Amino acid sequence: MNQERVDRLFDWATTSGVRIVAMILGAVVLYYIIRTLSRRLFRVAGRKMSDSYLVTREQEMRAKTLAGIIRGVFIAVIVVVVSMMTLKEFGYDVGPLLAGAGIAGLAIGFGAQTLVKDLIGGFFVLSEGQFYVGDVIQVGAVKGMVEAIKLRTTLVRDGEGILHIIPNGEMRVVSNLTRGWSRVNLDVSVDYREDMDKVIGILAQVAASVAADSPVSKYLIEGPSVLGVENIAGKAVTIRIIAQTEPFKDPEVARELRKRIATALSAEKIEIGDAAAV
Repeated sequence: MNQERVDRLFDWATTSGVRIVAMILGAVVLYYIIRTLSRRLFRVAGRKMSDSYLVTREQEMRAKTLAGIIRGVFIAVIVVVVSMMTLKEFGYDVGPLLAGAGIAGLAIGFGAQTLVKDLIGGFFVLSEGQFYVGDVIQVGAVKGMVEAIKLRTTLVRDGEGILHIIPNGEMRVVSNLTRGWSRVNLDVSVDYREDMDKVIGILAQVAASVAADSPVSKYLIEGPSVLGVENIAGKAVTIRIIAQTEPFKDPEVARELRKRIATALSAEKIEIGDAAAV
């Protein structure tokens, strides 16, 4: 009896046992292959990003996160497949287990459609680089700076300091206000009785001084430039000044322009216009 058991164990070890060891070794080899490929993918993505702009620490971490997600999915698939095949080698009928897992997965899928949609949305946000931490974006009625990007949600803080937690699956149209550069659109209203050529000349001098010698000169990419008369309403004539700045530096440039414009107009006794007056 004992010899029969030994023979059976030997037969199992030389057949099923060998297959189980081979599957485990194969899974380990696949794990190292996937890990190597994911690292190479991260390095290639980093080189492509650096061709167009400097890769920041946050972008690097996000790329690593994305590579980790891809690696985790493949490893999970390998573990499940190897586990099922191992159970089969031990003589278990995995058919009912697979059927039960399929039914459970279907039920969970129906109950977690929103979660799955958010996760897929987050995957595309991360993979496509639609926006980054520090960018100012607008999603529907929410406008603010991105503080964190997670797989399921994006955290945006608006100008009033309110933190909005936006599910990634809800982002249908996203406006990135600071990708690459930002724009200053500054309107200056003066009384319609003023000499417009003189006013435009003063504004042009202020714009030139800001570009040449000011604390915000280093943030300027182009301008400031005086476009001319933009609108006439009531007793006010609106003159527009534009400038192109580094991302998210437009508020600082606009503040410097306003300060110098107010000083220059006051020195020349130029009356500020009132659009509401008729």
